Amino acid sequence: MQITVHLGLLALVMLCAFVAGLLFRVLQVKSLRRQILELESEKMQDHAEILQLQKKVADLQQVRTGQPASTPVVPLIDKDPGQPDNGKNKRASQ
Repeated sequence: MQITVHLGLLALVMLCAFVAGLLFRVLQVKSLRRQILELESEKMQDHAEILQLQKKVADLQQVRTGQPASTPVVPLIDKDPGQPDNGKNKRASQ
């Protein structure tokens, strides 16, 4: 029993398989990018809502106390209370 396959037909089948795989992958990537963009926009909306709520809370605290809300300052490096700054917090022009 002998099976003959034309070389051009084999190349055509391989080309069609390659194009089908490429098309499938492009559609898959496009779908995933769309999903990422939707998640990013949802995240941005959530952050905007959180910022609006924080502003409302700050405004309510300002109205209640009668003074502007202060921004808390958190030091990055702990220092001993008895140690001087040695000019670290001075401006260069001073």
